[in-house]
Amino acid sequence: MPDLAVARPAVFTIPAHRSFADALVAGLLRRFSKSQLDLARGRVLLPNNRAVRTVTEAFVRASGRGLLLPRLIPIGDPELEERIGRALDPIDDDEPVPPAIDPGERLLTLASIVHSRGEAAAEAVRVAAELGRTLDALLIEEIDPSRLREAATDAPELAGHWQKSLAQLQAIVEHWPGIRAGQGRIDLAERRNLLLRGLAERWKESPPDGFTVAAGITTAAPAVAALLARIARMPQGMVVMPGLSLSDLMPNEEWDALGPDEQGRGDPAHPQFHLKLLLDRIGIGRDEVQLWRDLGRAASSPVRARAIASAMTSPDYSHEWQNLPPARRRLTGVRAAELPDAASEAQAIALALREALETPGKTAALVTPDRQLATRVSALLGRWNIEADDSAGTPLSETAPGTLLLGIASAAAEGLAPVALLALAKHPLVGGEGDERLKWLDSVRELDLELRGPRPAAGLAGLDRWFEGKGVDREWRAVRPRAAAIDGMLAKPLPLGRLAEELARAAGALAGDAAWRGPAGRMAAELLAGLQASNAANALAVTADDAAPLLRGLLDEQAVRPPYGGHPRIFIWGLLEARLQQADLVVLGGLNEGVWPGLPAPDPWLPPKVRANLGMPSLEFRIGLAAHDFASALGAPEVLITRARRDRRSPTVASRF
Repeated sequence: MPDLAVARPAVFTIPAHRSFADALVAGLLRRFSKSQLDLARGRVLLPNNRAVRTVTEAFVRASGRGLLLPRLIPIGDPELEERIGRALDPIDDDEPVPPAIDPGERLLTLASIVHSRGEAAAEAVRVAAELGRTLDALLIEEIDPSRLREAATDAPELAGHWQKSLAQLQAIVEHWPGIRAGQGRIDLAERRNLLLRGLAERWKESPPDGFTVAAGITTAAPAVAALLARIARMPQGMVVMPGLSLSDLMPNEEWDALGPDEQGRGDPAHPQFHLKLLLDRIGIGRDEVQLWRDLGRAASSPVRARAIASAMTSPDYSHEWQNLPPARRRLTGVRAAELPDAASEAQAIALALREALETPGKTAALVTPDRQLATRVSALLGRWNIEADDSAGTPLSETAPGTLLLGIASAAAEGLAPVALLALAKHPLVGGEGDERLKWLDSVRELDLELRGPRPAAGLAGLDRWFEGKGVDREWRAVRPRAAAIDGMLAKPLPLGRLAEELARAAGALAGDAAWRGPAGRMAAELLAGLQASNAANALAVTADDAAPLLRGLLDEQAVRPPYGGHPRIFIWGLLEARLQQADLVVLGGLNEGVWPGLPAPDPWLPPKVRANLGMPSLEFRIGLAAHDFASALGAPEVLITRARRDRRSPTVASRF
């Protein structure tokens, strides 16, 4: 196999004004469809499972007949090894890659470490989630944890709280490998690095049969870049990038100014920065990237693509917009709507999506990072019996089983206080169904009237004394057995695993099998079962004050996604899900500063100076990713941009985009 520095790389780009999946498929069919087996022997590496679905649908549209598809492999899949098969087996079979630690178990293990340092259980879980993200960032960039001490030494001016955080992080990082080794597992990010690195080495010595294409992958993680560098230089290997601005859209001077320079400085908020970083790590220049020959169906005109590239230029070059000819500033097909508030914005978007259905075969999608806006639009579409395909799902804490568990935790923590108890009693899953439910609600309403006024003593005994002699004995006898299932649950601190057991028992007593029905019910049952089986969960002592916030944090991390079967032409996508997707009408919603782009999430463990010393991406890096998502979405045939001039509290600021 020739050396990477010598072989001519095969790297292509599909412009943002073309449908990426259709163009990719058109090129693959032209190159490899002489025989059915030629196509079936190949493999296409894609960023995620949603991209696999998109490319599969593009093959169906393009074939017109039966096809043996190539293997479509999402490299972001947790089950990466199983998806790609033996190609990812370690080169040395005597040293297999250890399995990955379950994300929930890792969170609880880190939380138990933080909890042992004096944090309350709920705060320990929150801090552990941030700690996990920091550890993943170090692993993805393949930074040796031993460099933390050196990086901190190079920043002696750090404030006291940063020095304390770094000291804690160093202590945890030093002990973390030993904890994982005791479990016989490694972090998911580390395992993916080992698999991708091993695959690159394996393909260096023995390239696989058939073609290999890496398409739509934009992450510049070193292990991913190393694999793409190998694929680009294989005999039948190709790398296809989405929306890279070639010299006709972005002059060389502006491209070079993106950085990063020798000190690692650059313009991470620019939509092309992460692509330039990826090219640098692959080891090629932009002038070596070729335009993908088969461009499939057009999304928008090249004129709009040039205008978008000019509009998204770096601040140092934005003054040139005034000197551009009208043809370079034309955004035909793009409309903007400013609405007075968030409710009006949701209504306008729902009407636009509904109108699109009047045209046979026309597809429409809402792309937004604002989950509240997406939820509102989905509810408004439901008035027309339109069930949009919402790929981001709903947090488990906002579903009926999730709110039931939260209600139980709140009522138990407050000692069956009237407000919490009545809210739980009126929950839609409590009290049975049909006539039984109506009788139950009648009893609860009678008790509601009697509980207004001074607060009864805590617990079931206090309620017994309160209702004695008030003429509601029958109603209280109907409700009391279910209230008894919660009484005293949090009278003393409980290990988290035991609390999960108590929550499952109480939910069954209150709602029966209804608590575990449907996708949300099954997910809630699996979460509680996992907590009961976790050794790390028993190291967290949960008090009454911690129970509800801790449980909410765990439920928020679980997304309930509806099964397939939503409307075939109306979609709601988050930014990640929208990548590589295409619709005839794309509504870009929530274009306010702080929403799109979102505020950079602070890292409570690593100060910016230390991140820079370690060579890690700055916190503004995600702004550049959001900018690229925005520029790519503007390539749809029709685009509607919306924003609300005011949110629930104050006037808003229009997005910089």
